[in-house]
Formats: sequence, C-alpha cells, structure tokens
Amino acid sequence: MFRTRIRVKLCLWVWCGLLPVSGTHAQDKSKAPSEAPSPEEAFQSAETFQVAGDYEKAAAAYREAVSGALQQLGNLRVSHKEFAEGIDLLARAVQAAPARVTARVDLTIAHFEARDFDKAKTEIETALQKEPGNASALNLAGKIYFMKGDFGAAANRLESALRLQPDFDTGYLLALADLELKNPVPAGVIFDEMQASSLPSASMHVLIGLAYRETGYLDQAAIHFAKAIELEPKKPRVHSSFGLTYFLQGPQSYANAREQFMAELSITPNDSNSCYYLGMIAAREAKADEAEKWFEQLASALPDDPDAYFRLGQASFNAGHLEKAVAALKKSLAVAPHSGDDADAAEAHELLGKAQEKLGRHAEAESELARAKQLRGEQPEPGSRQIPDAISGSESVEAASLSRSGQQELRSMLLHAPQESEIPGTQEAEFVARVSALLGEAYHNLGVIDARASRYANAEEQFAEAATWNPRIEKLDRNWGLAAFRAERYEHAIGPIERLLRQSPKDNNLRQMLGLSYYMTDQFAKSAETFRPILNDLPDNPGLLYAAGVALVRSGDSAAGGRLFKRMLEHGANSPEVHLMVGQAYYGQSQFPEALLEFERALDLNSNLAEAHYFIGMVYFKQGKLDQAVQELNAELSVNSQSVPAMYQLAYVHLEQRQTEEAIRLLNAVLAEKPSYGDAHYQLGKALLDKGETQGAIQHLETATQLQPAQSYGYYQLSLAYRRVGRVEDADKALRTYQQLKEKNSPKNSGEGPSK
Repeated sequence: MFRTRIRVKLCLWVWCGLLPVSGTHAQDKSKAPSEAPSPEEAFQSAETFQVAGDYEKAAAAYREAVSGALQQLGNLRVSHKEFAEGIDLLARAVQAAPARVTARVDLTIAHFEARDFDKAKTEIETALQKEPGNASALNLAGKIYFMKGDFGAAANRLESALRLQPDFDTGYLLALADLELKNPVPAGVIFDEMQASSLPSASMHVLIGLAYRETGYLDQAAIHFAKAIELEPKKPRVHSSFGLTYFLQGPQSYANAREQFMAELSITPNDSNSCYYLGMIAAREAKADEAEKWFEQLASALPDDPDAYFRLGQASFNAGHLEKAVAALKKSLAVAPHSGDDADAAEAHELLGKAQEKLGRHAEAESELARAKQLRGEQPEPGSRQIPDAISGSESVEAASLSRSGQQELRSMLLHAPQESEIPGTQEAEFVARVSALLGEAYHNLGVIDARASRYANAEEQFAEAATWNPRIEKLDRNWGLAAFRAERYEHAIGPIERLLRQSPKDNNLRQMLGLSYYMTDQFAKSAETFRPILNDLPDNPGLLYAAGVALVRSGDSAAGGRLFKRMLEHGANSPEVHLMVGQAYYGQSQFPEALLEFERALDLNSNLAEAHYFIGMVYFKQGKLDQAVQELNAELSVNSQSVPAMYQLAYVHLEQRQTEEAIRLLNAVLAEKPSYGDAHYQLGKALLDKGETQGAIQHLETATQLQPAQSYGYYQLSLAYRRVGRVEDADKALRTYQQLKEKNSPKNSGEGPSK
C-alpha cells in the first residue's frame, strides 16, 4: 500500500540503530545451557573414535561436524540476505544433528529475517522444548510472538529471558509488549530502570517516546520527546517525532505540531517527514496552496515515492491547479510498484479522471474513471480512504491508520536483526573453501562407516554429498561407485566408475561394473562398447553374460550377443534361470519361437520358476493369441500371486476382450501393490470412463498425468472425462496439453501408448 509509506519511516531509521540487538544474531555471544562444539572439534573427536573402532560414536561426531559446518555456511548466506540458500543449509544442519539447538536457533533466525514468522515460531518452540532455559531462544521467541501480534505470549517469553539474562533489548521489547497489552505500569517500571541504569540521554528518551507513541500513549510520548529536546535541542529527527505525536492528538494540537515540524526543518532542511505532515496539516485546514508547497518539497526530496506525488496531486486539484494535478497523479501511478495496493491506485485514477473532466478531456476522464472502477471491483475497498476525507474530511480514520502504520514500522525496524558476516570479504572465499573441505571429509567418512556396516544405500548418499563439497578426496570415486553399485543405484554408480575407468582402462572389474550399470539403465550401446574389449575375458557368470549379450544384440551386434548366449547355455544347460534369461533375450528381439523354446526348457527344469509363464503369456499376447495369454498369465499368478507385471498384463488382455469388471478388479489389485504405477491408473481411469463412472475415472486419470506428465494419452482421456461433467475449461486445457505432447513426441515415437 503506497499511500502509507512515508509516515514515520525516517525518524525510525535514525533511532533503530540505538537499540542494541541480542538474541537475533547467528553469532550470539550469550551462552546457551549447552555449548555446541565447533565443526573442527567435532571432526577431531570423530577421527579419534573411528581410529579406536567405536564407529557409532564416530558417526555421531561426524554428523555433529556436518551440522556445525552447514550451520556456518547457512549463516553466511543469511548474512548476505540469500535466505533460500541459507535456510536450506540450516535445515540440513538441523537434520544432520537434531539435538544441536544452536543450529535450530539459527534456522529460526533465518526464517525470522525472511519474515516467515510461522516457520520461525515452529523452530524456536522445538528448540525451547530441548533447552527451556536458553535465554537467547526465549528472547527470539518473544520477538517472533511480538511480530505475530501475540503480545501475551511475547511478554511471557521475554519475562523468562529477562530473568535468565538481563538485557536492554529484551527489556525494551517487554515494555512494548506490556504497552500493547495496555499494561502501562510494568512498562513504566522497565523504562525507569533503563533510565536509572544510564546517564541522562536524549536517545533513551526518544526510544521511550516512540514506544509510547506507537502504542497510543500520546501524552507520555510527548513528555519524553520534550525531555529529549531539552537534553539535546539540535538532535536531528527529534522535533519531527515530537511533531507527529502532536499531529496524532488531532486538530487541537496542529499548531504545536507545525511548530515542531518547522523546528525540525531548521535543523534538517527538506526533512521529508516534516514536509509530509506540514502538507497534511495544511490540507486539513483547507489551505490548498500551502499544502501544495509542502508536497512539492516532499516530492523533490522523495522523487521515487508514489505517495508524495499523490498528495501533491490532491493538493493541486484542491488549489485549482489542474494541469499540475494531472502531472503529479500520472507520476504517482508511474512510480508506484506494479504489485501496489489496488485501492490506492484506484484513488489516483479517480482523482486523475476528475481533473481531466474539469479540463474538458472527456475521453481521458472516462478512461481513468473506468480504470478506477475496475480496480475497486465495482465497489470501493473496505477501509480505503476516499478522496474527500483525505483532503478535508474526518481525521480520525487517518490518524488511526497513521498510528498503526507507525507501529508496524516500529516493529520492523526495531526488531530487525542485521546479520553481518563476521568474516572479511577478502577472507570469505578461503573460509568457504575450508569449511567445504571439512564437510567433504566428514560425509566421506560417514559413508565409509555405513559401507562397513553394509548400509550401501546410506553410504552412497554420504559419498554423493562428499562429492558436492570436495570431489578431490582420495578414493572417493571408488568408494562411491562401489556403494552405488552394491545398493543397485546404477544411475549413480556410472559417474564415479566412468572416472575410475578412465584412470585405469585395463581394470576389468571396473569395466564389468560400468557395463552392467549402463545395461541396468537401458543404455545398451554404451554397455556394449564397454563390454566389447573384454568379451573373451568375461567370467562364466550367467547374469553378466546375459547383460553383455543383450546389450550387444540391442545395439545391433546379434552375432556377438548370440555367442554369449550360446556360452551361457554351454555352462548352464541345466539351469532354469539361464534358459529364462536366454528366452528373455530372444523375446526382446521379437524372436518368439526361439523365446518360447527357452521358456519351456526353463519350466521343464523348474515348473515353479517365477516369470517363465509370464513371458510365455507375453509371447502369446504379441502373437494375438489372447486366450492362451490369459491361461499363461493366470499360471504365473498361481506361482507368483503378487506379480504386478502379470496382474497388469492380464488386466490389459481382459480389457481387450471387453471383460471390464475383471480388468478393473485386477487393476485395483495392481495399484494396491504399486500405487505409483502410472499406466495402471490410466487403464483403470479409461475403464471406469467406459463404464460411466466419470468421477472415479477423473481421479485415476489425474493421478496418471501427475505420475507421467510427458505422456500424451492420459490427457486425451482426461479431457473426455472433464467434458462429461461440464468442466469445459479443464477439458480444453487437457486437450491442448495432449496435442502439444503428441506433436512433441510424434517424430520420435509415433506409436506412443501405455505400456503393455
């Protein structure tokens, strides 16, 4: 809202620096009940435990080191106002060591600085559950509740903090909370104690005056501003603050207010706050020419403030200087932020329209008035000031809005917690590099501990984190690649193993691992090229031979692949698993007779072999023999009742046979086992739509498009379902998405459709 921006801003800028800040610095000097170790201390402890073989304690200490290091880097980002990055790092610090209260307090501060008071409240209350006697946390909690307007809770927390650690900042905020709660007596006691503990000071009286004024105790505020002037008559901004206090008392005090604002201008020429209120007083006293003079001076002092030009436009309009009014109002709209208050912009457009009308510019006037009406949504915004009131109407609404605006400004300015980096700019890069190196080593050692305990998935995550902070750690790629491979996270294993193989191209074990990782991620050409130099040296491992053979066949070298399959059969003629794998290879190349032969040999050796009946059913499905496919898929479910592929494919065949009810039953069973199966949601949604159960169809089709946003077919069915229930706009949007995706995918995949 740009109409209330000037208000009491400038005087607060001066006085806010007088209030010592404590409890809202990441590097707060006050001691918490438990002091967290530094990252370096925690890391050294971890190394000692690791050498001694106490891996549990070592891991805990490494996590403490990680938490402390992330905390330091997060605080550094917050000090640069990079809140998103800082909050992410601090949240990770808390996650690494949840018991580290200092990290949670710093995360609270980051949310506080970003003005996300709800999240700040959640974090600080969690911190206080762990350490109820942490004075810094209590102080910060008081600030948060104050900013949220919960003055009772703020007072409670601040009183607790003050008992633990007497502090000027805490006492002043507690007094403010008491005043907000209309408890002036305890606030007065605090202010008396502040004054008694220091030499007479104009600055102290100004702070107390601000507190009284912005909580509605104008007489007490006037007393303290007067004392400040008595102690230091030429102190900048004091007369202006005193003048605003008189202004808020109403028309009976305008003469005194004018005297103080004029005194301020003699000390601080062109003080915008004084110019503003002198203009407001003149406007209220119907002295349009005088108001225009002050607002011209204001606009000169604040050339980018839309409110200054709006007030000038009002004054010029009332003085009959219509061209000046038009120019000022246009300037006000031009410099206003695009996200500004619509009600304020509506006022400017309305007054501009009236000025244009008086000048005989009827088309322009009509346009401006229409824009004002549009911004107001046919009716004026509740609480927005109407133009007659702003010029000569009731001052009570204006005074109230001024007071509340000043109060909000006081909160923002006095509770602002500037987090300046304690690291000189020239040393910051060195500091970040040092902390990053420690983080890398700590994560790496955590990964080693996890891998030692066969927790390969956890180890892989730790090694990946280590690589983001310090990729030059010795043995990191080897440890990372092995952990990822053993955790079957083949897509993560590829990078580190690639780098290792470039360094040691003759290491056959690395080459086998990389070839398998490519194969498991469907990168068959790369897998084939990786295996090719060692085809004759591959061990007689059926799984390895199968992967290499399939990769070769899928990349166009059927002869080399066939030789590997033959070798598999030579060494595994009596192994049903080998025949199953060879059959799968033939199936993948659409060599269905050969595939059927291998699958049947596998079943001869083991009639309960999982997946054999499934693949036979798939061969029959590909050949269009649906009844035989059903028989084989049911046979698969008789030996492997939870087989999701078999249930899904059987449901698909039943849909082809128009046996919708049985298909729906099977698809529900599929989703009970695998809720994230996008194609199952699609087929179920499509089947329900065919049955006329449109709402259920929409639910599953929406889920399908969320799980598979790049597949076009789901959007087409969804558009049909939306249209059936009258959601035309949603239907059109889904259809547009379908057309866009179809066009995008058609050159690469003209046969796009759900998996079968």
